[in-house]
Amino acid sequence: MNKNSKPVIIDCDPGVDDAAALFLALSNKNLEIQAITTIFGNVGLQQTTTNALKILEVAGKTDVPVFKGVEKTFDYRDPIDSKNVHGNDGLGNNFFPEPPLDQLMTQHAVLATIDLANKFKGELTYVALGRLTNLAHAISLEPSIINSIKEVVVMGGAINVPGNISPTASANLFGDVHGASVVYRSGINLTQIGLDVCNEVEISPHNQEEIWNLKSTVSQFLEKIVPVHRNAYQTHQIGTRIPGAARFNDMPAVGYTIDPTLFKCETLRIHFETLGEFTKGQTVPDSKHFVEDAQNVNVAMKVDSEKLVKLWMNGIKSYS
Repeated sequence: MNKNSKPVIIDCDPGVDDAAALFLALSNKNLEIQAITTIFGNVGLQQTTTNALKILEVAGKTDVPVFKGVEKTFDYRDPIDSKNVHGNDGLGNNFFPEPPLDQLMTQHAVLATIDLANKFKGELTYVALGRLTNLAHAISLEPSIINSIKEVVVMGGAINVPGNISPTASANLFGDVHGASVVYRSGINLTQIGLDVCNEVEISPHNQEEIWNLKSTVSQFLEKIVPVHRNAYQTHQIGTRIPGAARFNDMPAVGYTIDPTLFKCETLRIHFETLGEFTKGQTVPDSKHFVEDAQNVNVAMKVDSEKLVKLWMNGIKSYS
């Protein structure tokens, strides 16, 4: 590992937007990806694990280990999925051939997380692109890792915008509210890359065409998996600002991990709501200190979307 690189775990539930995010992360020389850990979410755990291996195969990254994680929520409930957005296989209903299993490790993702946190004490960044269940279990098993992990970058939450699965909640945090609550209440150094910024980052039809025209293995893979995801944003009235744009909500979290200067963040006291009929899964700002267990969180409020899209485009172009 070179002295300027950042050791990283990426916890994910691939997922079309996870694929877009992983391709960016895998292309960046300043990130040393120590592990990809998988969690249920967009589809079930077995499929997200298969998809992670497939993405690595497409990217030609044969040295990144994959660790399979937890298959049920922190309170042991069957998970809800997002097949209506990502397709029944999580990758746009393409049902690709099975990838090689050489990179799938036998160790559980939770235990691998603890080991890596201890190995890179004070240096490791944990990028959470899915439900926070794996990290919640790791904290529960080994509470000291809240001091060993340098930063947790969470794709989730919403402050000044509506949720995308309920009036107030983002899908990743709503998908396991008790797991998310463990993480948010733990005191770990946490950065929230939520819908306040994700909603602003769109890949225009012109930019998509530029990527498709590369005809690289990665660009052709993206061209196949994106349409179902992109069209779901219109069908389910989530919408995009640019007609025909694609929105990869996981990508900004990786963008922040690579270059935090693209974001304007504020330190907010956040209470994570687990009980509300309409607010379950909400990240509630508490500036007046009404809530005793609210924790300071670094929250991204604005993003230079043009520069972030350029960063992603350049990352995808590097595979050519």
